[in-house]
Amino acid sequence: MTKFGKRTTKSKVTCILTILLILALVGAVIGLAVKVSRSASAELGGEAYSVGIIDAATGDVDSKKDTSIYTRKGLKADGLKCTLEKDAKITYQIFFYDKDEKFISATETLSADFDGKGIPEKAETCRIMITPTADEDNKVSLVEVLGYAAQLTVIVNK
Repeated sequence: MTKFGKRTTKSKVTCILTILLILALVGAVIGLAVKVSRSASAELGGEAYSVGIIDAATGDVDSKKDTSIYTRKGLKADGLKCTLEKDAKITYQIFFYDKDEKFISATETLSADFDGKGIPEKAETCRIMITPTADEDNKVSLVEVLGYAAQLTVIVNK
């Protein structure tokens, strides 16, 4: 009977240690998730783009044109930074909008990094249009979107 009691005690201790280990692991994962979600900035991925253009005079999107890609949703203008990959085969333009989504202005076509200087004071959001400079058929296909987007790192405040 003594052996049976010892085995039960060992089983209970093992079970308790396993539960504590699982709880510690869950706590660590939750803590990491909270830390990542509180990050002050985010990098924009290729999934944020669609094929189309943004009119430089009006800021309107034309998704029927297929010579460029643009960000589907407006991004926070505050803290915007863009970094071109070395030997990038794209140019880009940034379009600024006020709090009511009314077009304010656009940058010239850029072929260098953008450090956030020159953002209009009333700009709340912005959109980015990327235009390839060496596309074989002068048309951007859905397959090419990720490749062109990857050549420009866009960082925005959350």
